[in-house]
Amino acid sequence: MQYISDPCLISAEYARNDLEHEIDAYKNRRMTGDLYRRSLVGPVFYLIASGLTIWLSDFYQGRVWLLCSIGLAFLWLGWRRYQHLPPPPRSGSLQYLRWNKQQWRLIHLGTLIWSGLATMTGALEMHANNAVIVTVITTIAFSTAASHGFSMHPRQAMICLIEFTAPQTLVYIFYAVDLRSIGLTMCIYFGYLMMNLHSNAKEYKKQIETEVRLIQSRAELAQLSLTDALTGLPNRRSYEAAWNQIWRIAARKNEVLGLLIIDLDYFKKINDKYGHNAGDDCLKHFAKILRHHIRRESDVMARIGGEEFVVILPGTTSELAYAIGENLRRDLFASPCQVETQKIQITASIGVGVADWAKDKIPADTFHRVDLACYQAKTQGRNFVVRA
Repeated sequence: MQYISDPCLISAEYARNDLEHEIDAYKNRRMTGDLYRRSLVGPVFYLIASGLTIWLSDFYQGRVWLLCSIGLAFLWLGWRRYQHLPPPPRSGSLQYLRWNKQQWRLIHLGTLIWSGLATMTGALEMHANNAVIVTVITTIAFSTAASHGFSMHPRQAMICLIEFTAPQTLVYIFYAVDLRSIGLTMCIYFGYLMMNLHSNAKEYKKQIETEVRLIQSRAELAQLSLTDALTGLPNRRSYEAAWNQIWRIAARKNEVLGLLIIDLDYFKKINDKYGHNAGDDCLKHFAKILRHHIRRESDVMARIGGEEFVVILPGTTSELAYAIGENLRRDLFASPCQVETQKIQITASIGVGVADWAKDKIPADTFHRVDLACYQAKTQGRNFVVRA
């Protein structure tokens, strides 16, 4: 609906679509926010580990330019990750997709720089000295953190694990013979990390699904509080919120605004003669006919009393509103409600009117005039449409 943000005031199909969009938006916000926060600290620890490795390495001693280059690379990377803020809350799926692609480029760049330094250290040192031990321990720590922290995107996290461990493992096993046992150990640990990633991804998915069910439950509760349980139409509370909002917008823009007030005739007699269950069936029958005639998304139908209904018709002139009311009255008269073997004749008295911006000061003024027209339809013998 163009005037109302509450999904309970519009068609059920539109409300379902709106809820699906809300859930998709929540998933995007949640997963993007988690990825942003969890990837912020990586470059800091890369920088510390790189400094220790270069300081402890026999080969790197005196190569200050290497420390400065890698230090600047990780400082730049940390700044880029910090500056790369997630899209605003109302962004579309395409924006989130672009953001994720760019963020993963930054993440993979960090893993590759560290992996390159760690692998080169093993290839140059060729034995398990302090520098190599630091690279092995920190690589295990980084890959473990990736398997936990990036579980919202298991495929990308798996690529990170391969980038962290594969180059070092291959060099240790096939090139630096003295480090082969470490390479084999890392290979075994990689298998554990893959299982751990699978488990973490399942847990993260379950957590998101639980939160989505909570959103759906809240939406269902909101739907129940604003919907008439019998007919499925918005209830009086929904109508009042919609009418006040639509009326004030139309008044501000000086736009035409139509209103129908419908009262089913002799409904108490139907309940007394056929029973309340039959009366409920008649109300459902009328609601079905009403939906057939009122199809625009901008229109609002509601049950505001026992047998009283309203229809808000934005942008509808008095003549068109009268034609809608008359067509509805005729269709209802020609379509008895079938209750078991009984056909129950239903008629309605309908008041029709439009907002008069010269006279109506508040929404209740328009409603009162149209309600009087509905009462006149009753006094004229019922089964009439009367203009306010």
